[in-house]
Amino acid sequence: MGGAETYLDLDILINGGMDALILTLTSRLIHLPVTPIRILAGVFLGEIPVVLACYSTPPWTTLSKWVIPFLMVGAVFPVRRLNTFLKAMVGFWLLSAGLGGFVVALWGWVQFDKGLGGGLFSLALNNLWILPLGTLLWWFLQRLWQRWQERNSVLEQLIYDLEIDFGGEERGVVCIKALMDTGNHLRDPLTGFPVILLEEEVAAASLPDNIRSFLDIPWKDSADPWPLLWKINPSLIKHLVFIPFQAIDCKSWLLGIRPERVTCFDKNGSRQIKATVALIKQVLSAEGEYQALIHPEHVQKGGYE
Repeated sequence: MGGAETYLDLDILINGGMDALILTLTSRLIHLPVTPIRILAGVFLGEIPVVLACYSTPPWTTLSKWVIPFLMVGAVFPVRRLNTFLKAMVGFWLLSAGLGGFVVALWGWVQFDKGLGGGLFSLALNNLWILPLGTLLWWFLQRLWQRWQERNSVLEQLIYDLEIDFGGEERGVVCIKALMDTGNHLRDPLTGFPVILLEEEVAAASLPDNIRSFLDIPWKDSADPWPLLWKINPSLIKHLVFIPFQAIDCKSWLLGIRPERVTCFDKNGSRQIKATVALIKQVLSAEGEYQALIHPEHVQKGGYE
């Protein structure tokens, strides 16, 4: 008689709505792109603890409440870097704690559905330590979150969206983020175009087959790779270029590709830029915030067509 009556469909609806809101806010705050399909996948995963609470034993329900948030964030934000995943995870927890606590308090304050199940909150003295500990943890995490956001706001002023068309028949276009690098002074030795440094792993899937096959050849072992290119595939002369550069202890070459089109997107819209793309092995951003380094001239008037 005195038990609280719940409706599974209403619980699923409320929980799904809150999960969709929190996941969307998380994506906006940390500037990670998401799709409605991924949000929907995260919402479906978030319903698992709700269903288990009705039809399963407490150990499985408790375990799902710890594991499911990781699966939700992983499904919605398919990031490659652990730091980026942890950033999304912390943001999801912070918003869940803040918004969830606010909704529960408001629910009880307006006495909707006879308050919080018709019962009263009670806090024993031996459990009182939970309040300051929870407050301290939430304060520490939100301070960490603020520092992350401040760094992101600075990077946003220097990061540009690029669309590079390598001319492949299938998946020839790659969309990436590029950081303006004032130390990048590389130019195409033949055309004089400023050079964009791009991670090879990011570009590989979008390159035409003949260029991708050339990457497997140990051309770096040659003191002068130009004769090797003439010997293997002379037709690639129109699309490839070797860009000399000076490292700390040696001189070497970068493989440059002349794409069919490079589009730069900024707050003023989109523009075509003249560029040669040089491939590099190393990862440019440990957190995956950008995958290329753009020449300063590309963001100036002289770098546009």
